[in-house]
Amino acid sequence: MNIIQQLEADQMNAVLAKRNVPAFGPGDTLKVMVRVIDEVVIDPKAKNTGKEKPKQAAERLQAYEGICIARSGHGINESFTVRKISYGEGVERVFPIYTPFIAEIEVLRRGAVRRAKLYYLRGRRGRAARIFERTDARAKKLNAAFKGFKKPKGEIDNLAAIKGLSPELAGRLQSIGVTKYEQIANFSGEDIANVDELLNLNGAIEKNNWVSQARELLTAADAAAAPVEAETK
Repeated sequence: MNIIQQLEADQMNAVLAKRNVPAFGPGDTLKVMVRVIDEVVIDPKAKNTGKEKPKQAAERLQAYEGICIARSGHGINESFTVRKISYGEGVERVFPIYTPFIAEIEVLRRGAVRRAKLYYLRGRRGRAARIFERTDARAKKLNAAFKGFKKPKGEIDNLAAIKGLSPELAGRLQSIGVTKYEQIANFSGEDIANVDELLNLNGAIEKNNWVSQARELLTAADAAAAPVEAETK
């Protein structure tokens, strides 16, 4: 592996550390959550511009839902094209898979197609452009894949207190329903494998002993809460 390939691999791993890339292909209906930055422009002719503090640019998420009609390239240059019908007109957008401006890619429906490029949809409308849903064994397996846990009730624990677990990674764990030490402490081998694969952790759960650390934090929290309960009684 040369230095260029190493740099590309590092950039891909940096993106995969923040979000996962699901298995999808042409014919699948996708919902792409795109980060949009609204730049604030201050009019220089406005009054009191020198006294006012410049406003920071606001970031928001915009959903773009449509059918994937192509997926091309490889490595960090891989991209996919999503087509939708907006107000009667066909609209297409090309997204690089490993761009930081994509917050999430969700597969809503898997389509049964026999082509790698679905450019023929550009000339079709209505029922002629319909794609049947894929129901084979592989599609069922992908749809039944692990997507997260049921989020428990109550306050969120500070997961970043676990060594090797950054605040950013704690936010990703919360997005799949992991919000308490108790959940991590009770991880089974299957849970560890599922979370590791879904969040692309490269074995960080076992390397940093998250389960043992979570049990210690849980024990310390129970010990700290015991005197408070005794005083109230």
